[in-house]
Amino acid sequence: MILIVGAMTEELCNIKSLPNTMIINTGIGKVNAAMKLTEAISNNNLTAIYNFGFAGASHHFEVGDVVLVKSAKYHDFDLTFFGYEKGQVPNYPVEFESNKDLMNQVISKIEHIKTSHLFTGDYFMTEKSDAAYVVDMEGAALYQVAYYYQIPIVSIKVISDIIGMDKHYENYKTFESSKGAQIISDIYEKILKESSKWRD
Repeated sequence: MILIVGAMTEELCNIKSLPNTMIINTGIGKVNAAMKLTEAISNNNLTAIYNFGFAGASHHFEVGDVVLVKSAKYHDFDLTFFGYEKGQVPNYPVEFESNKDLMNQVISKIEHIKTSHLFTGDYFMTEKSDAAYVVDMEGAALYQVAYYYQIPIVSIKVISDIIGMDKHYENYKTFESSKGAQIISDIYEKILKESSKWRD
């Protein structure tokens, strides 16, 4: 079974269930994401995990861009004092990678899709940076759970806001309540509607 996972109802509200798929909303934040994904894995035979959702981004992107996540790590986890890299959880890799076969599937279905690294933390990031990246509040936790259970995972993000943009909150809420869910629904159907590779 394929799992479709997002954090908020606003992200997945236009998605219709397909054969051999299940859809869950985890709620916001790393703990909610990890808890709900672990529950889904425990109760189902999952062959692949697709994370769809909104994300903030650096100035290298634009609102409405569709971004394929290459890897995910935490921006608010820091054990560098003990010799770990910033964001690295002990006994886990420095960053969690998307499954290459799932990435290739997404690339074959979505023309001109952009790629980036994802940073996850339990606060809404507003600090600017020169590096190119996307940010959310759940992704790396989903990747960590998938890594632990050895289930292929990939994440596709729709850029809802640019860090440091004017009227940041107002523009994010406008995007969230208008076209954001429809963009996610459209890419979901392009990727999964005719695909059977990861189905039982």
